[in-house]
Amino acid sequence: MQENEGHSAAKAEQPRTLQACQRCRNLKTKCLPSSQSGRCQRCSTSGNECVWADAPRRARKLRAPSRIAQVEQKIDGLVAKLVCVSGNEVTSSSAFIPPTVPPRVTKPVVPGGWMSIEPQPEARLGKSFDDAEVDRQYLEEIRGMHGFDDRQTAGQPSEGPFRTTKRLEDPIDDELIQSLLASGEAESLMKEFRSISVTFPFVVISPQLSGTDLHAEKPMLFLAIMTAASWKDYSQQRRLDKIYRTELAHRTIVRPRKTLGLVQSVLVYLSWYHFVFSHKTQQIFFLHHLVIGLALDIGLHQDYQPIDFTPPLRGRPPPPSGKELRERQRAFLGCYYISSMVGGAFQKPNLLKHTRFMTEAAESLGKELEYESDEVISHLISLRQIEEQIQDILFTADTAQLSLSDGRLLMLLRSIEGQLDAWKAQSCYSASQRLLELSFSFSKTLLHSVSLRPHALNAPPPPQSAQLNSLFSALEGGKKFLDTLLSFPASEYHLISFSEWMRLPSVIMTVARLCMPNDEHAACGWDAQAAQERVRLELCLESLCFRMQKLSTYDEVKQPHSDYWRAMCFMMDLTKNWYIRKIRPKAPIQKPVQPPQRTTTETGTAEASYPLSVMSSACPMHASEAQYPALADANFTCEGSAEMDGTANGSSDPFALMRSADFDIEQFFDMAGGIWGDQCYDSYSDMAFGSGASF
Repeated sequence: MQENEGHSAAKAEQPRTLQACQRCRNLKTKCLPSSQSGRCQRCSTSGNECVWADAPRRARKLRAPSRIAQVEQKIDGLVAKLVCVSGNEVTSSSAFIPPTVPPRVTKPVVPGGWMSIEPQPEARLGKSFDDAEVDRQYLEEIRGMHGFDDRQTAGQPSEGPFRTTKRLEDPIDDELIQSLLASGEAESLMKEFRSISVTFPFVVISPQLSGTDLHAEKPMLFLAIMTAASWKDYSQQRRLDKIYRTELAHRTIVRPRKTLGLVQSVLVYLSWYHFVFSHKTQQIFFLHHLVIGLALDIGLHQDYQPIDFTPPLRGRPPPPSGKELRERQRAFLGCYYISSMVGGAFQKPNLLKHTRFMTEAAESLGKELEYESDEVISHLISLRQIEEQIQDILFTADTAQLSLSDGRLLMLLRSIEGQLDAWKAQSCYSASQRLLELSFSFSKTLLHSVSLRPHALNAPPPPQSAQLNSLFSALEGGKKFLDTLLSFPASEYHLISFSEWMRLPSVIMTVARLCMPNDEHAACGWDAQAAQERVRLELCLESLCFRMQKLSTYDEVKQPHSDYWRAMCFMMDLTKNWYIRKIRPKAPIQKPVQPPQRTTTETGTAEASYPLSVMSSACPMHASEAQYPALADANFTCEGSAEMDGTANGSSDPFALMRSADFDIEQFFDMAGGIWGDQCYDSYSDMAFGSGASF
């Protein structure tokens, strides 16, 4: 032991020198020791004195305490402070009763900070017991951040002071909403919505959920449901529509909110948008992008991820429950369903593309089957994916001019047709056959509508068999769509969502083109007369007119505003008259037969009221005609002097322009968005219909 101490002392006395002598350092050569003590080999050989310089000592830098050490120091200081205060309280309380202490004044460490310090007076007599209890609770929370109790595992971090709270949405304070809740009408409208949501299974309301609870939890969804379900009372629906638009603007622009209930409310509003549609206020394309943005903001496009910044001490919040997760999946799939429909109808790009996550979510909903309507979601989404391919492949700027004479188009046509056949085989056992058949028939019509494209002048004619097969498939698809639509009783037309009604003008125009004489079609062997007898489009349109006139709530005294059904009744009746003029063979001018007296004043020629009985003699009855009753004597057009909310531009009849025999309804329907788009309103300002909420 003494030897070790002596060796250490001797080593400490030796001066610190550099590892090379001064001469070797100057020559920048390696300094090797020699047999002579204190001399290197080079100096020994040359006979020079070997000089060793002292090594300078480096100054040690002062290290700042780490952040962990600072936190530990603060915690130790708080603990010492609390222990000292509690000891003083026990001593002072046994000696005397402290006088009344005025409320303490605290100031935050930083502006807006959550920690506060108390100003220390020079002479502190004591503190109240409540203040000590608050400090004790705060200390326990700090201890909980750095340790686990018996009820907590390492995989479940403590919430600490950043405790998550599920804030309810701001309530909607409106007299009409309160009256619906107080009178019990809200419960009736909730029941009505549960019946109409069958055709839009992406927002489902549990039968056990009352209107009061839904209004407290998701007020915007409640308001959207009240608006959609009030279709029988158009005046009330218009008032609710105005309230919804105002609240939506407030919660997305003025004071933005990002909640699942807000996403669901916009989906419901868009799904029955035809009830409140107006050319003056329509924002279909904007609203569907708004709901997509909200859905992406709250992370519906992926597995649950918190959207807010997670502090290190807080930990990740727990995932949602199974019920909430299924709600999120339905809402996101509904966003894609609406987006693909609007993009195709308005001939604009669909910014929300189909992903693998959508397929997995739809399959998961179908397996768990919380509601019966979950079974049809996967079929609707997969069909929309095929329609998206049709739009992206066959209706782009590069392929829009291709005809069937191009081999590439034929290959694409057959490939997508195979996908449709496979989809049909998988969905044939689904419970919602009418809804699926309506969507499938439109997809088939859309696919084969490319056969109506004109041939290029320098291109060879397409194969006759391929041309005929495609024309016939388009005709059968359009006929199936109309047959399925007419298979719904008129009392169930309110169940059909806006996405299906939006397709009706396109289907009617495709079928009309196939039934009208065309030289190019006749050259390949197409028989327009046989197509007319096969579909009997004029009878379909007449039946739709009759049904929509019965559904309309228009009344000159009680309800003077034209609703959706009355507008569509006008549209179908005028389209029927245009179609009859187009398919009727041109005859020499004769003295026109006086048509039956009608209550409307039509501005068109005598051809506009061509008797259906004459058309029926030219086109013999077929087996399916029994589905559409002959309603030639029925008055489908409402009073011409009645106001269709077309007071703008001084027009009392927004459809007066269409009554002219020179009006090209084919070009009118072909505009982007059809009768629903802004181009229609901008080009034909007198054609605007719908009430339109004013702000």
